[in-house]
Amino acid sequence: MTPSFDVLVPPDAPRGKRLDLYLVEDLQLCRRNRLRHQLEGLRCNGKEAKLSTRIGPGDRISGTLVAPPPLVAEGEPLDFTILRQEPLYLVIDKPQGLVVHPGAGNRRGTLVNGLLWRYRDDPFFASAGREDPSETVESFRPGIVHRLDKDTSGVMIVARNPDVHHHLVEQFARGTVKKQYLAIIRGRLVPDEGEIDAPVGRDPHHRQRFSVSPRGKAARTLWKVLRRVPGYTLVLLRPLTGRTHQLRVHMASRGTPIVGDPIYGGREAPASGVTLMLHALTLQLSPAPGHEPVLFRSAVPHRFHQFLDTHSAASNSR
Repeated sequence: MTPSFDVLVPPDAPRGKRLDLYLVEDLQLCRRNRLRHQLEGLRCNGKEAKLSTRIGPGDRISGTLVAPPPLVAEGEPLDFTILRQEPLYLVIDKPQGLVVHPGAGNRRGTLVNGLLWRYRDDPFFASAGREDPSETVESFRPGIVHRLDKDTSGVMIVARNPDVHHHLVEQFARGTVKKQYLAIIRGRLVPDEGEIDAPVGRDPHHRQRFSVSPRGKAARTLWKVLRRVPGYTLVLLRPLTGRTHQLRVHMASRGTPIVGDPIYGGREAPASGVTLMLHALTLQLSPAPGHEPVLFRSAVPHRFHQFLDTHSAASNSR
């Protein structure tokens, strides 16, 4: 790794390319997700520059790439349920509020920390991160092949060796994994069954959010109404693609946001104590090389029963 760099963009380079993409794709400095944490003193033509700066032929780019922070993900005794434990994989019932892997602002208390503690005698988890000294806490995800948002609960699968990890990742990449989610949404979704086919991309006005956008990536979601209570609907959602926040964005785009969603829930605040009503109910895939597809299921959380019972009772008392 070169600590400092000072380069001229070649005359045949395309004009208008983002600076972060140039550093990763053309200079191959490091992975894109590490730039924000490792890059210092970034300048373009002698002026301070951002990773989003657009550059062109003849521009002079300089900066310093500092060493990555040491791996600090450590095992911690955390509470989560193992639905199935096999020599090649684990199926986990992730509780609401648990972050899947370490990252900026979440270096402890994640599912990965819990796995490192619970399976500290497993050679795969015991050696995680030690074979690659360039591994940073932000990219430290032993066995993790997919994730759920912090406030989404439900079923996940974790690999217990590199071959299984590759096997699982390929299925998610090909889109052959079948997933079903339960959600309680605000309002009345009609008809009882349907499909949302609307591209999802990063919101140009709020970079931490996503939205339906013609510039986004193709995104499709099937829905089926399971139950209606006054003001709310229990739906079964099946994402046919895997975009970030896809289900939350698609439901909000119909005017029926998921209850308790702090990002896409709109101005109407949920009742006190109500959290995100989104749960990964089932996951169907081949869990290991040579294995036929298996359907894994997580039980419906108590918060769903409580919410529906409360609103059903309220309507009956009127």
